[in-house]
Amino acid sequence: MPKGIYTRKPFTDERKKRMREVQLVAQNRPEVLEKQRLSHTGRKYTPEHCKAVSDSLKGKNFGRVGENHPRWIKDRNQVKGRQERNNPEYKQWRMNVWSRDDFKCRINNKNCKGRIEAHHILGWTEYPELHYEINNGITLCHAHHPRKRAEEKRLVPYFMGLVPVSKV
Repeated sequence: MPKGIYTRKPFTDERKKRMREVQLVAQNRPEVLEKQRLSHTGRKYTPEHCKAVSDSLKGKNFGRVGENHPRWIKDRNQVKGRQERNNPEYKQWRMNVWSRDDFKCRINNKNCKGRIEAHHILGWTEYPELHYEINNGITLCHAHHPRKRAEEKRLVPYFMGLVPVSKV
């Protein structure tokens, strides 16, 4: 075990033995068991209630599988995101954006880390006509790539200012 990492010292064998004895004594004393039982009586969820609820829910999936699931897609052939981004045009667009930005994050500060990613400034789904427009792309590192749609929309003007307009 490495030294200097842990803040507490490991228990000695004698301490472990005493703790085990206390636990065994508490388990075999009826007054301790009664005290534990009474501590649950005033609560909303008694042990009996919890067991009854868990028994009633066994084997249930709450109707959230298959067509009842909120993210169910009836026709999987209509999902195009992954396939569209795997085609040669997309790969060429990504390479053009990367080479324009010298394979570096455009924000380029001390927090830059991780792989670089080509990001669509104006969203892929909202602006299909700009999918392969080089001026709609910016190179960002993994740390600076927006995680949420709201954050993406908020950063659009900032990203537009960072991107040099090119004729490619």
